[in-house]
This record gives sequence, C-alpha cells and structure tokens, in this order.
Amino acid sequence: MSRCHQQTLSLCVMLAAMLLAYSDSAEAQSAQTRQVNLICMLEPVDLGLAEPFAVLATNAVTDTMDSKIFGDMGTSTGTTLPTYAVPYPPGGPGLQGSKHPNDQTAIDARAAAINAKSDITGRSDCLTALGGVVELGGQRLYPGLYTSTSSMKSEQLYLLFLPYHAMLSIEFECMRNLCTRDLTFISSFTVESGDLILDAGMGTTGAVSNAVFIFRTPTTLAMTAGRKVILTGGATAKNIYWSAGTAATFAQDCVMQGNIFSGTEGITFAARCVHHGRFLH
Repeated sequence: MSRCHQQTLSLCVMLAAMLLAYSDSAEAQSAQTRQVNLICMLEPVDLGLAEPFAVLATNAVTDTMDSKIFGDMGTSTGTTLPTYAVPYPPGGPGLQGSKHPNDQTAIDARAAAINAKSDITGRSDCLTALGGVVELGGQRLYPGLYTSTSSMKSEQLYLLFLPYHAMLSIEFECMRNLCTRDLTFISSFTVESGDLILDAGMGTTGAVSNAVFIFRTPTTLAMTAGRKVILTGGATAKNIYWSAGTAATFAQDCVMQGNIFSGTEGITFAARCVHHGRFLH
C-alpha cells in the first residue's frame, strides 16, 4: 500500500472514530436531557378550599348557553349566578353541585384561589421561558413551567431632516438628530394554528399520571374555534394550571383542559366548548 493510501486510510479511521464518538456523545446528551426532564417534576398547586368549585368568580357568573357544570359554583363579592336547576335534570343543562352566591364558602374558596395563583406566580423550577406572544398550537409539550414574558427593546431613529423632529417628540426621546424609543412587546398564550398536545410520558411509552404542567402569562390566554388541548402519556386535567394576568377567552367548539386562573377581565367560554377543569377568577 502506498504511503498516500496509508494516510487516506488513517484519515478515514480517524473520521470514523470521531463520528462514532460524536454519535455516542449525542445519544448520551439526549439521554441526559430526558433524565433531567424526568427528574424535574413539579409539585401540584394546592387549590385548598377552591377545589370543589367548577366555577368561582368575583362578581358574577352568566350563562347564555345552557351549560352542564359538574362541581360547585360561587361568587365572592357579587351575587349574580345562573338560574338553572340544581342539580340539573338528566340530559338537560344546569349545575351538578351547589351554588354559593357571596357566602362564606365562596369567600374562603376565593382566598384559597388567590393563594394558589400566588404559588404559580412565585414558581421558577423547571422553567421554560417562551418569549412574548407564544403560539402553543401545533406543539407537543412535556411537564414543566412555561411562561410568556413581556420584553422591552430600544429603537433608534436617525433623523435627517430636523424640521420633523417636533412631530416625533412625544414618542421619542431625542438628542440632536438621534432619537430613541422604548418598545414594549406584549406577551400572551394562544392556541390558534393547531391543537396543543401535553405529553406526560416524555414522548415514550411510559406514563406519569402525577406530572404537572403550568402555563403563566402576564396578559391573555386565547384559543380559537375548534382547537383542542389533547392529553397523552398519563397527563390529567387536574394537574394542569393556566394563569392569565388579564383575560382568558375560548372560541366555539374548543376543548380545554386544566385549572384556569384569570385576572382582571375574567373568562369567556363560547358555545359548544368542553372544559375539563375549573374556572377560577
């Protein structure tokens, strides 16, 4: 064998060894990542006295769609609740539970819900920060804490014509002909482009029935018509928590899973939607 061929063969052997080492390293890293995911298990959020409630509001609950509700319903300050029968007749709309219009049970449950939302707000373990406006549709997500966060970015504009400076003085802070403006990017969660799959089995054949999913946004949670949250791998609605700083809105024919905490603007659920969980406003 010529010296040139020997060098070529030696190079091939070295490359093969490097590729094998890289493959082993990538496999080990993948296994390590999966192990970290399996270890990083969140504790469920303690709902306390809010747990028996399917719907808990501050001022009012209105229902124009003849819903079927399994669990208690109450308000902690106002007294407006739907007037359908309790419990509902077989096959008909209504409430399979008790009404609590501004009684002590609802007030105590509201305090427990506030504590639960504070728990969600204060968590940082297993955190995945997803940025600003986050489209969850079409994704498969695993147990953990997911957040959408507002961000601020400085924008600079170099003005060539100083006479137009005054027109921009309200929005921009200018020095000579260089102006800067801070832009705030609003954060939110949406499920629009497809269904969201929550997989407690980490993408394997295993199942983790106590796996916890937490979604936290300082603004809105929205789901468009016909979209679904699909559970697999042993995921359960009772261990899924959604915390929206302002409003949560769901269009018609959607399927939602989990405990939904809303902020100042409440929760809106459209016709023919199905929700497995709780509304806590």
